[in-house]
Amino acid sequence: MAKITVMIYTTLRKRLGVSKLTLEGATVRDIVDRLCEYKAPETAKLILDSEGHIRQHFVLTLNSEILDNKKTARAPVKDGDILHVFPPVSGG
Repeated sequence: MAKITVMIYTTLRKRLGVSKLTLEGATVRDIVDRLCEYKAPETAKLILDSEGHIRQHFVLTLNSEILDNKKTARAPVKDGDILHVFPPVSGG
């Protein structure tokens, strides 16, 4: 299991009350699942749709590379990686 840093931004940061967490997992999806356990079940409701998939309006980057939310189960992580979680942003 890799230990990585998860950076949390904008509205999700306000909802969770943290901007950074250290979580462990083998894939990006493992890390997202650990993130969903933080302040469960509210966090999971924000990040995952009714089928348990990462909502498409979230943008995830691993070490500055944008990820396809549907392929996170196959995206491995290693110690020291940084996963950025950008929730949807609206405004005018």
